[in-house]
Amino acid sequence: WQQGCAYSNACEQLARRLACAVELNSACRVLDAGFGCGDQLLLWLRDYNIEFLCGITSSIIQTELALQRLQQEGYHDAVNNIQQADIAELSNFPQIHSENINRVLALDCAYHFSSRENFIEDSYRILTASTSDRTNQKIGLTDIVLAEGMTDNRLSWRKRILLNIMLRLSQIPQCNVITLQEYKQQLAQVGFKQIVSQDISEYVFLPFGHWLLSQEDRIKKTTGKRSVWLKYKITTAFLAWAYKHEVLRYVIISAAVK
Repeated sequence: WQQGCAYSNACEQLARRLACAVELNSACRVLDAGFGCGDQLLLWLRDYNIEFLCGITSSIIQTELALQRLQQEGYHDAVNNIQQADIAELSNFPQIHSENINRVLALDCAYHFSSRENFIEDSYRILTASTSDRTNQKIGLTDIVLAEGMTDNRLSWRKRILLNIMLRLSQIPQCNVITLQEYKQQLAQVGFKQIVSQDISEYVFLPFGHWLLSQEDRIKKTTGKRSVWLKYKITTAFLAWAYKHEVLRYVIISAAVK
């Protein structure tokens, strides 16, 4: 939300920041994990002219929509490499073993994975199994982390209870909510080097909440359900609380194999 106020613009800017972090270019062979409805897939192909793209996500509906968008834009080769499956089964995804993947991306989704740590391990194996240049293999994520100093034993019981409730409602496994230092340790332990992070919390939590509140009339009209709007309103309040009380942070993280 650093530029403009439209949701689509904010999403695109976040994707571009991730692309910059991993130096996405025409020589990149990309595995996109958790690709949403396909907007980012089109961005990688259209604006970065990447050499190869494959993707995996757990949502059937999002996969169908992404495939439809790729077909409409004429990216028929990419269509063959997009699959709906559990991210936990990433290592069984056939395309990654034969296509020399040199970039693994997870844009605003890794906190939902059943185990981000396992995803990191699988990503490292995928990248190191590639026969491409080892100095040009990277992983990139935009993700939510626990603020430094907010380890579980230092959270007040009130903050811990509220955080756990919101994690459950948001379908975020507690094991994924760790500090940035712990996050970097997980990357380093499997073998990643050159780990770089950037905190962009001020451009995410509050601006997103402000935009969401501005959509009240549209959401109520579209859904016709008060409960849906109430859910969004609670989410907005939680994000504001988590940011102002320095409980959660939003970061861009990249790392290289060598």
